Amino acid sequence: MPTPDQLAHVDPVDGDESTTTFNDDGTTTVSWPDGTSRVSYPDGTATVSFPDFATLTIGADGSRVLTDVNGTTLDPITGATPGGNLPETPTPPATLVETMQSWLSGEVLVDGIPHAKEVLQGLEAADAMKEALAGFEFSPAGMVKTVVEMTLEVIKATETPERGCRMRGWCYTVVYDAMGMGAPPEPTFQGNLLGPDQDTLNKEWWDDGVSEAQKELADGTRGTALHNAVTLLIAQNDGDPHAALDRLWAAACQKSGDDGNAGLLAAYPSLDWPSPTGA
Repeated sequence: MPTPDQLAHVDPVDGDESTTTFNDDGTTTVSWPDGTSRVSYPDGTATVSFPDFATLTIGADGSRVLTDVNGTTLDPITGATPGGNLPETPTPPATLVETMQSWLSGEVLVDGIPHAKEVLQGLEAADAMKEALAGFEFSPAGMVKTVVEMTLEVIKATETPERGCRMRGWCYTVVYDAMGMGAPPEPTFQGNLLGPDQDTLNKEWWDDGVSEAQKELADGTRGTALHNAVTLLIAQNDGDPHAALDRLWAAACQKSGDDGNAGLLAAYPSLDWPSPTGA
């Protein structure tokens, strides 16, 4: 339910970062960054909607009626319940927390990047991300590292070129999957300075990385959790799969120890998109 401070600021003022829209039907809509919105009507009345779905109705005479999402009448000044208790800091609808947890556990498949972005933004705005992530070794800041650590097996015994091809195959596959683009196209492997035999090895290790990622993605709830985590990573990067791919690649290089000045990350600081980088 709204706090007293929210209820005291239902009119736009300079510096409150609100936006005002004058509609064709004569109404005026004001929106604030926290999700609060106000619609003012030509007859002098207005309706204010809060992020938790509480509604404040303002009469032409200035009278106010506040109701919560269930229609219960609240104090229009303090937001107190009928029993007189002041509300606690607003919390997001439980469905946001439950949705995130069902995605991270792999119980439910993320239904698209737009919804993933909406849930991430809603939890962050309500300062409820910690609650949503309770019990999961996962955080927005460490998202990319978690994805790599939970699944990507780095075979350090292989030579650097082959290891890089395998890791790139894995990274492209999980991002393509999250984007609903199927399997990534095979890049060209030719002209390696070590000769055609190295080109053949690079292709084999690329195929191995693709195959490993596909097996992990098909592994029941664990595979769903991987798909969801990569989808959330893309959403966290404003829906940009290229940025998410580069973050996954960098994390993979860090895990394999190839992030030094002469390592794979230095040789390939950014991968191509959507056409895969070969070798």
